[in-house]
Amino acid sequence: MANVRHKFKYKNIEGYYRPLLDITIRNGKNLVNYAVLVDSGADYNIFHMDIARFLNLDLSKAKDISFGGIKKGEEGLGKGKLGMIDIGIERIFFPSFAIFSDDVSNAGYAIVGQRGFFENFKSVQFNYSEKQGYLK
Repeated sequence: MANVRHKFKYKNIEGYYRPLLDITIRNGKNLVNYAVLVDSGADYNIFHMDIARFLNLDLSKAKDISFGGIKKGEEGLGKGKLGMIDIGIERIFFPSFAIFSDDVSNAGYAIVGQRGFFENFKSVQFNYSEKQGYLK
């Protein structure tokens, strides 16, 4: 993905501007298009477990992993399974891993973070005043 540049826009969600990116998540021939929050503070990509189910992603032997920061409900760490997928932006795909969990809201946005997403780009730029960002 060396010199390819992708744009993402900030969208006004209930009075707050959030950097959202449309991606395609792929497991074999199974695809889902999804808007994700580009989160520079997230360590991992985190998706609701429903996405893994929809993609027929077998997580029965996947590594258990704990995470914090976006768990729904009570305090404490969320629990999920670490799975391999392909992430596509504008029909360019790269292999990635993500945490899939029922401990995050299925009504909110999934997040893409440092490991599994940002590490695939030379630079990730956020420009809040122009309400857009760039991946290179």
